[in-house]
Amino acid sequence: MRSIKDGITLEQIFKPGGILESQLPNYEHRPSQQVMAEAVLDAIANRHPLCVEAGTGTGKTLAYLIPSLFCNQRVIVSTATKNLQDQIFFKDIPFIRQHLFPNLSVTYMKGRQNYLCLKKFHEQQPQTEPHEAPEPWGSLSRWIQETETGDRSELSWMRDDDSLWRNLDARSDTCAGHKCSFYDQCYVTRMRQRALEADLIVVNHALFFANLALESDEIGHVLPGFSVLILDEAHEVEDIAANHFGKQISNYQVEEFCRNFRKVFSDSPESTHPLDQVQASSTAFFNSFPGLRGRYSLNLYQQPDGTTVDLRAEVLDSFQRLRQSLSGLYHSMEQQTDRPAEADPLIRNLDQMRVTLDAIFDLENSENVYWFENRARGVFLHVNPIEIAPILQQKLFSRADTTIFTSATLTTHNNFEYFKERLGIQEPKEVITPSEFNYLEQTMLYIPGSFPEPRSDHYLPRVIHDIQEILGMTQGYAFLLFTSFSQMNRVYEALREEIPFPLFRQGELPKNQLLETFRDTPHAVLCATSSFWQGVDVQGDALRAVIIDKLPFLVPTEPLVAARINWLEKEGANSFLRYSVPKAIITLKQGLGRLIRSRRDRGVLAVLDSRLRTRSYGKLFIESLPKCVITDNIDALRDFCRKNASKI
Repeated sequence: MRSIKDGITLEQIFKPGGILESQLPNYEHRPSQQVMAEAVLDAIANRHPLCVEAGTGTGKTLAYLIPSLFCNQRVIVSTATKNLQDQIFFKDIPFIRQHLFPNLSVTYMKGRQNYLCLKKFHEQQPQTEPHEAPEPWGSLSRWIQETETGDRSELSWMRDDDSLWRNLDARSDTCAGHKCSFYDQCYVTRMRQRALEADLIVVNHALFFANLALESDEIGHVLPGFSVLILDEAHEVEDIAANHFGKQISNYQVEEFCRNFRKVFSDSPESTHPLDQVQASSTAFFNSFPGLRGRYSLNLYQQPDGTTVDLRAEVLDSFQRLRQSLSGLYHSMEQQTDRPAEADPLIRNLDQMRVTLDAIFDLENSENVYWFENRARGVFLHVNPIEIAPILQQKLFSRADTTIFTSATLTTHNNFEYFKERLGIQEPKEVITPSEFNYLEQTMLYIPGSFPEPRSDHYLPRVIHDIQEILGMTQGYAFLLFTSFSQMNRVYEALREEIPFPLFRQGELPKNQLLETFRDTPHAVLCATSSFWQGVDVQGDALRAVIIDKLPFLVPTEPLVAARINWLEKEGANSFLRYSVPKAIITLKQGLGRLIRSRRDRGVLAVLDSRLRTRSYGKLFIESLPKCVITDNIDALRDFCRKNASKI
């Protein structure tokens, strides 16, 4: 049982002059942090859900970590980004152990694909003495002698897209479980054992919701039971949960299964005869879908002549042939009495593919969205729940004693109604912490009044003109955030020869490397899309402006978005005001939140979309943003920059 040093109270930790202020370098007392910590402690003590919007500067990780540890229950903290996971485990936890909970047991868990499979490594490594092994096998051999976790993040020399790792990782679809000869040494087994003994487990949303969806899968399930769940960056929960409670199958998945099958049964060619039928029927099935790149509805597919058809009915014959060939192979494998242990994951995969195909071709279920995607040579079929709230009620809220939701952006129009409705959170306590920043002094928001609307031919030239004006005021040091790759590329090409500042574009380098280069390059300007709207922290002089091209409404033709809109309309709701506008408000708040990250930061915010002023819904956006000076006058913006020249 974990214990706190010297019977310290929560107030002694967070009060002015308390432990945090006396022990953390450069720390200043934050009233908002203390408010949040007290709310978290109360929620856990009284077992009620809690929603907390805690703006940048609150110090929310310590505000939920510390009070959660006062209870002698297992706590899971789930985040959306690896950066926040790392901050919690490598920065916040050591401080908590040193000053508050010296015997705290903590485990950092990632998805299985992040860990090395020892069986695969020993099967595939060259048959040489370790000191004679060719690279990178020599480096991997030396690493295995040293690592305790088997986590690929320890391999700084390995690229993110290195194909070698994909052949060596511990993903569940190739795992033999207890039958594996390396089971006791397995890094995933060790991770599970550490989790069973841990007071606190730090995970990401993808792993957490994948485990909720896989709770009956002994191989895929890695999380132990818990009493308290803290979902940080909770504004992302709906989309991540919908993805993991859905199912997917692709031609790549079937092809990989066939390769693994031939490898396992390489010594008995007669066993692979049924596989030929699987491959033939799979090729015919996936080739029966339209070949246009992009994402499209399966059940409401619009043909070139404008008519709408259910593609599932159109390809039903090829589906049935594939389904029959998979079932034939499955039953032939089930009947084998002397099959190798490596065949067990193949049988699981076969069964999962059959279940997924049946779910996608369930023509009677109206609670799911069915869609397909073409990219490169891949055809991906998906089924996802339209509404995630009933699933969370059954799988999560009815089991956890306390669930805490927090983010810098959970409210729209200063309330949690949209967020609560989307997740089905019933009667939570609600806290909006006071801001630690003085936005009236630290920033000015430019929203042009007389400005072409985004669909106008005059829009792009005016966007480029105003961006150049603002960059001139701030001397670069800016994020240009776009709602689409095509718009980003058009503006990038237009600016490349026109501005005297270093110009970078998302995709030219890995994200972390691109951010590091941006921070280290004087006057840099970065063009980016959705992945840079959140989870990115650039403090100080390196970022003086955040410019957003237009309001970040979701694309209404995206299958899941369209299905949610139709669902709400069928219920008689105004889907634009109930879903589209609140979703865009939260995204806009995230994007603008990149600028002010400390009390010393100063800078310019700009949204080059006149609809904020000309449309009735514009006031909903403006009233949801931090209270700062708003102007439509470019000269007023120039005066602000001039007055703050020594600070930005």
